[in-house]
Amino acid sequence: MAGRIAAPLLLLLALACAPATTPTGRTGTTAAPPAPGPTEAPSTPLQKLTVAIVAPTETMVIPWIAKETGIFVRQGFDAEVLLVTGTPRLVQSLIAGDFDYAIVGVTALMRARMQGAEPVILAATANHSTQTVMVHPQAGIQQLTDLRGRTVGVSQYGSEADTFLRIALSRVGLSADDVALLQTGGHPQTLAALVSGNLDAGVLGGAVAVAAQQAGMLKLADGRELNVLAPAGTLATTRRLIERDRDAVRRFMRAYVEGIHYFKTQRDEAIRIMQQHMGDLPADVISLLYDMVRDVYQPLPLPSEEAIQAVLDRETDPQARAFKPSDFLDVSFLREIEQSDWFAMLYR
Repeated sequence: MAGRIAAPLLLLLALACAPATTPTGRTGTTAAPPAPGPTEAPSTPLQKLTVAIVAPTETMVIPWIAKETGIFVRQGFDAEVLLVTGTPRLVQSLIAGDFDYAIVGVTALMRARMQGAEPVILAATANHSTQTVMVHPQAGIQQLTDLRGRTVGVSQYGSEADTFLRIALSRVGLSADDVALLQTGGHPQTLAALVSGNLDAGVLGGAVAVAAQQAGMLKLADGRELNVLAPAGTLATTRRLIERDRDAVRRFMRAYVEGIHYFKTQRDEAIRIMQQHMGDLPADVISLLYDMVRDVYQPLPLPSEEAIQAVLDRETDPQARAFKPSDFLDVSFLREIEQSDWFAMLYR
């Protein structure tokens, strides 16, 4: 098996050792034409903003796209895009004001809101969980019930990986108490432990799950197969920021929507940007990820109220019953864009 694992492990190390800030690289001098929209940078000084993503995955690439192609600049922003692993940790940082926007797991966002904080969901890439339970080929695990008594890794307690595992276990009458649950710190770290044999199983997503399969790990179950409704690639900010500068949020959302358009229509350049920021994964892996997610991105990335309700229904905290999906969402910016001539021209 060593020969099969060597190359993916190199990819894993690149992912795990990636710097917290994304590379500056080329920032708008791309060969592909820009998406329709303003063609000149604003003459006024650019407004600084920070966007954090929780994992280097294909469902969280739009801020990279908007930065590298100059879309953020055209909307008046000098944007910094950072990688901060661990959903609960990132949600806390967003609430504290360390970042203006974050793409992060939905469960921790909603729990923070139920506990009195003011994060708000602006958009979502998809409305099914993108998590996958992977197992070591020598662990002898063939079905979810075989996880009883086994060591299973998740990125962080309370993360989307942790939440998905608990849902998957509940589908076969198990609970987290029936497995030896290990917190690894991030998806790349989960994969490293899984490939080395220190875990029997691990919960992974996106590019890391693909790397796991290339390393010979086996897929046991994923969110779509189990029909686990949950917004994925969830873009959030705080109500405090919206109240302070609604125009800036409006412009940010225009940049985000334009970034989706660019991603969907400029395949080669989108793959180049993804490869630059996703641990230097080879082009064939990035191409596979791109083709898997291209049609998942909707032109208008509206989060599903049904998916939000499904997350609420799974909560064991009794106070969850006092909330409804609209308590967590602000889709007014996307609805405004939907009615605009600008959006109509974007997809003409």
